[in-house]
Amino acid sequence: MYQIKEIPLKNGAMRRKSLAIYFDDPAMAIVGEFLMADAPIMNAAILNEIDGVLDGETDDATSSGNRCKLEVKSDKTLIYDLFDEFDGVDAYLPCEIDTRKLRALIVMWLDELAAFKKRMNDSDTKS
Repeated sequence: MYQIKEIPLKNGAMRRKSLAIYFDDPAMAIVGEFLMADAPIMNAAILNEIDGVLDGETDDATSSGNRCKLEVKSDKTLIYDLFDEFDGVDAYLPCEIDTRKLRALIVMWLDELAAFKKRMNDSDTKS
């Protein structure tokens, strides 16, 4: 289904690690981009929007981040790549995903990021 990997980042002499998620199904690539680029900055706000739709408080919700646009309905969510609007930029194809599955992926990813950051902070203090 997916793999989570630590990837090294380099900028001159500066080095650090980051966390990345890769889906086995290429059609899910935009979901990975959403999780890595937008879910962390949207954090509780996107979960609140999804919960509002799932709880029947609203029929749907639309949200945009830096990379992705989401159209949330109670059964399915459509994720679009905002980079599709720019000429000469490789963009991912839109993806339709079960809304509850997307919510679970967001929670899992945010938990993984928190644990990763804690490990990195712990290793920095030991250095």
